[in-house]
Amino acid sequence: MGNLKALLDPRTIAVIGATEREGTHGRTVMENLLSCKGKKIFPVNPKRREVFGLPCYKKISDIAEHVDLAVIATPFETSPRIVEECGKAGVDGAIVLSFGGEDGRDERLQGSLREMARKY
Repeated sequence: MGNLKALLDPRTIAVIGATEREGTHGRTVMENLLSCKGKKIFPVNPKRREVFGLPCYKKISDIAEHVDLAVIATPFETSPRIVEECGKAGVDGAIVLSFGGEDGRDERLQGSLREMARKY
């Protein structure tokens, strides 16, 4: 990862944690991205078959096309593993919107997330 164009002008975007459930980051991200023209959106959520009429993938590696950007909207403890999966899948960049952990209570997870981000 590390491609600035992937963050600023992605053409293909995977939303990990995509959902239609009210009040969630996954829904908010999906709604905002669906209003953008010229973007191909890939919802990723192992618990869903479809999100806002789009087929939903169980994991990032199930997407056959190249993904420019992954937006991670899942619980914080899952983010290091997901960033690693994105790196292995060849995703160019990632934005982590994960909730929890941001108050410094779990420095081990934060360190793991930094390590995965540097690695890929």
